Amino acid sequence: MVYTFKVLMKFIVYFSIAISPCLAQSNVSIPLSPGSFRNIIRTFVPVPRGRVLSIKDVRILYLSNNFMKPKVYNFAGIKGLLADPEFDPNKPTTIYIHGYVEKASDDSIHTIVRSYRRHGGYNLLVLDWSNLAFGNYIGVIYGLQKLGERTGQAVEKLIRGGLSLEGLHVVGHSLGVHLGGYACRYLKNKGFMVPRLTGLDPAYPGFYLPVLVRPVNRDDALFFDVVHTDAGGFGEPLAVGHADFWPNAGRAKQPGCLPLTLPVTIEDFCSHWRSWKFWAESVEGGQFLARKCDDYDAFLRGRCQEEPTVHMGLYATPDLRGNFYLRTAAKSPFALAERGAE
Repeated sequence: MVYTFKVLMKFIVYFSIAISPCLAQSNVSIPLSPGSFRNIIRTFVPVPRGRVLSIKDVRILYLSNNFMKPKVYNFAGIKGLLADPEFDPNKPTTIYIHGYVEKASDDSIHTIVRSYRRHGGYNLLVLDWSNLAFGNYIGVIYGLQKLGERTGQAVEKLIRGGLSLEGLHVVGHSLGVHLGGYACRYLKNKGFMVPRLTGLDPAYPGFYLPVLVRPVNRDDALFFDVVHTDAGGFGEPLAVGHADFWPNAGRAKQPGCLPLTLPVTIEDFCSHWRSWKFWAESVEGGQFLARKCDDYDAFLRGRCQEEPTVHMGLYATPDLRGNFYLRTAAKSPFALAERGAE
């Protein structure tokens, strides 16, 4: 593993040196930071420090009144959540599922947690499967179905124990979308159709065209809405939901993302990660208004102005069907309200 990592790092250095004369001529430089190679390094780590490479160590974090210190449950002890005096099974419950080589301490999860804390009114659960999300990507995706079914079993226990199915909402990012799809599929087979599944730029590599794994799809929940921000790159390029939202055409580079980056560095994930940033902002009240249209070009030409504006994000309604387009700002706050739908 160490040898492979050294080879990869040498390749990155040599690649940077090789293209530097061209960049110098055009006064362009490739941005790098101390954390640029974080995700690359994590692919060579089989399990995060302090965790165990076992489904028994997958954790469900309950973010109660003290969001800084979540209460931790495993699959076997999930029924204990129902006995928690701060947990209200009658309130809407959101389950957030992170993506590949992510940890609960990463900014993506902190951002999502902060947004729900400021909104209030939800039980927020985070599926921390980082112990199975590190290492070889192909190996990780082949383990998703089993993990999704175990997640579904845990949620089934909560539903049978009194959790409101009507208020259940599964939100996933990247690989976490497909994982959520497997969980919803399990629940569907048990007679519990999840009301809403949200996909934040579902992972593309390894899923489309589906050969060995079954990607998430609109049959997995009563309402499946998708936010595309890196279609054809790290995110899937197809309309797979009941409602598919394509901010800024849904592709890289999203406004504000750097035009030139080294592959698979933190900077290269900018567009892919915009999906969870848009989602968090919508939870806090950001008005991402969109219009149904045939494609982004027709949207920009104003050919769909007769269509009503609809919300992308938390307030998307379950009656929506089709493809919706909008523009966003290049930096936070990203939502442009009515201007974004013009």
